Amino acid sequence: MKKTLVTLLVGAFLGILAGCAPEAAGPSATTPLVPAEEPAGGRYTYITVIADTHVEEADGSAANHLRALGQNLVALPYDPEGVFVLGDVTYEIDYTTWEEYEADPADGFDVAQQIFETFPAPVWPLIGNHDLDVGDLPQDLTHRLFKKHFGTDPYYAVDLGTWKILVLDNFKGPTLDLSSPEYDYDSGSLGAEQTAWMESQLSDGRPAVLMLHFPLFIMPGLPEVLARHTDTIRLVISGHSHTWINLSDNYSVPHLVVGGALFDADSFLILQLDNVLKTWRILNWSDFHWGSAFALPSSSD
Repeated sequence: MKKTLVTLLVGAFLGILAGCAPEAAGPSATTPLVPAEEPAGGRYTYITVIADTHVEEADGSAANHLRALGQNLVALPYDPEGVFVLGDVTYEIDYTTWEEYEADPADGFDVAQQIFETFPAPVWPLIGNHDLDVGDLPQDLTHRLFKKHFGTDPYYAVDLGTWKILVLDNFKGPTLDLSSPEYDYDSGSLGAEQTAWMESQLSDGRPAVLMLHFPLFIMPGLPEVLARHTDTIRLVISGHSHTWINLSDNYSVPHLVVGGALFDADSFLILQLDNVLKTWRILNWSDFHWGSAFALPSSSD
């Protein structure tokens, strides 16, 4: 009798639980966590990011690493919308006039352009200190060389549909103005005009990723500007330090420094942008050798 009663009680209890549980085909089991309808371009957008390529001679180690890096990008199981190069594309080429560059068909800008043309996506570079630091090379000559070889302005926006990438020039402000009391060659600044342009670009509410050469810790004043736009700026990525550094807890927005590609053909970052949730994910995070310029071969697939 006791056994029968216990059995009946257990059976009744399980029946109650079964009645409370959602059916496999019911609303609770099938309602997606995100909207079912994806943007016209698909759920995800992929980009890759590299830094400090330091191209000089066509047969130099930096150029060879960059060629190998391009082949590694071709082998990835993604179709990136762009490859962003975070400055120091070249390295202190000893020419100071347009005519000298024109006379040399294999200077660092020529070599970098030829290699970038083998990449599996459009290349979007920005200006680094070594692209400027060539004797008395004026800024406008560097701007002219970037425009000729890569088709880019000193700063610009890349429209990726749901997302936008703001490629910045941190040599536009008073820290590179010899007449300014704020002059400091080892620091960077955007200047009033570029800062106003950046904030205007952010005003449409679309999620944005900012690309810089100098890390935020040598960009006085910029972290305070970014703090006003935490609703739109999702990530800041920079180069210059040749070292993988995670500074995501140091500023109001996540900030990463990318290791130098001049040393390692595996030193690149694969960024997945979610066009529904408007979030991002680094697919090869576990490959980075933090605190160094190096990375393991991509395990993102």
